[in-house]
Amino acid sequence: MQATNLFLILMEICKPSRRRTSVNQIFQHPMLFIMKQVLLSFFLSCALICSLNAQDITVSPNPVDAHFEGVTLVEFLDLESHVAITNNTPDSIYLKWQREVPSDCFASWQTLVCDNNQCYAATTSTNFNPAIGINKPFILGPGETYSNFLLHVQPAFDAGCCEVKIHFSTTQNPDDILATAVYDVRVNDPNCSLSSTDELATFDKIKVFPNPTTGQFTMNDNPFVKEIAVFNLFGQKICHYQHSNGQVHEIENAPDGLYLVQLLNEDGETLKTVRMTKQGLRP
Repeated sequence: MQATNLFLILMEICKPSRRRTSVNQIFQHPMLFIMKQVLLSFFLSCALICSLNAQDITVSPNPVDAHFEGVTLVEFLDLESHVAITNNTPDSIYLKWQREVPSDCFASWQTLVCDNNQCYAATTSTNFNPAIGINKPFILGPGETYSNFLLHVQPAFDAGCCEVKIHFSTTQNPDDILATAVYDVRVNDPNCSLSSTDELATFDKIKVFPNPTTGQFTMNDNPFVKEIAVFNLFGQKICHYQHSNGQVHEIENAPDGLYLVQLLNEDGETLKTVRMTKQGLRP
């Protein structure tokens, strides 16, 4: 009976306009009014189910402003940024994550991920790839939120910026991306001014020489470095210079040893830190 009434409604709606009974007239019949309510409830339920399926997990915040300013760039520097991952389903969910680092990031930068299982090596870009023996699903219980999913950034001696992405899917359907965490990583480069391929290539070629030095040093011409600071291994600043291309700087009065030469831009932000050895002349 209900199927017949639905068919009649559709036939009436599809009539040419001059012969069509108005929709209001159709739904004035009590049975047809009930059918209207049933259909409306059905479509609303479908919309709700589809919405929930599209949001099996959420990432917060997203995108992530992983901005680090005023950082002293040293070899073993480790910076971290975290997000919260929430399972919106009534069941446990077994997640795969896949890290994506674009080719225009500094070659010297390393990134690594920590989930609720462990911290992975920088050479490991996923937690789930049975073909190479990696099978550690990131498991969240029903409605669970894991608030300490970490991306570690190890920029070594290089400032710059990079957009790192982590894609989440289930281990059952690893190719169906549920969500993507986007990390806007900026290290001593708030305006992302060091990010074009040409600039990165030029910046990476900046060299301090001679190294070792007997007391004087300079660097090859470049458009970036405007100041230089020299630190000993205890973190004490022993020299600070304004710099322009071709200028020579002295550390003759410093004792022999290893020093960190910090190269800064016009805003005083550290671009790169270079190790330099001071070695006096032998008698």
